[in-house]
Amino acid sequence: MIKINLLPVELRPIQRTPLPHIFSLVVLGATIIFLGNSFVSLQTKLNSVERQVKSTQKKLDALESTVQEFESLQNQKEMLQKKIGAIQTILADRWVWSEHLHLLATLTPENIWYKRIRVLSRKFTEERPAINSKTGKEEIDPKTGKVKTTRISVDRSVLEISGYAIDDETGLSSTGSLATNTTMDEDFSRSFSLQTSKITDTEFDGYPAREFTFEYLING
Repeated sequence: MIKINLLPVELRPIQRTPLPHIFSLVVLGATIIFLGNSFVSLQTKLNSVERQVKSTQKKLDALESTVQEFESLQNQKEMLQKKIGAIQTILADRWVWSEHLHLLATLTPENIWYKRIRVLSRKFTEERPAINSKTGKEEIDPKTGKVKTTRISVDRSVLEISGYAIDDETGLSSTGSLATNTTMDEDFSRSFSLQTSKITDTEFDGYPAREFTFEYLING
């Protein structure tokens, strides 16, 4: 039997093709597969990175004691460098007393006996440039154009030697000879300058003698 559709063309049912749906499903499936592969790849890389992090952390944990030891050694090194620097400074500026005392012994006349040799601190008055408290610079006298000076009290080290002396066979004063020798000797006077002398008559082992005390300013 023959069927005839009498509906107008615009009302007739449209026969649709399934190709667009199939294509969409194919694209969706490909996207899901791509995303799945990407996820698996990223997960694999993430697992690899996590293993590397754990391995590196283990290495760092193993090196922690070494790092602490290194820091401790570094601190000890800095402390030793400071000590070495201080020792070098002391050695550079050291006062070789053995040499000076030996020189003093050679300059001492035979008729002198020392009872004490020591280093003391004495107050001395010195003139130094006046410093402006506001600018921190030397003050200039507007009248003379020269730097103003001020007298200040400073502590200086002195070498004190004391003992007894008797005159030599010719009657010369042994204390006078000692003062002359130590003053005139170039090496000794370079390091010591005679500042004060005190001489009094006394007895030494029952014999007339002179008790003396000389103070030398230590230069430098």
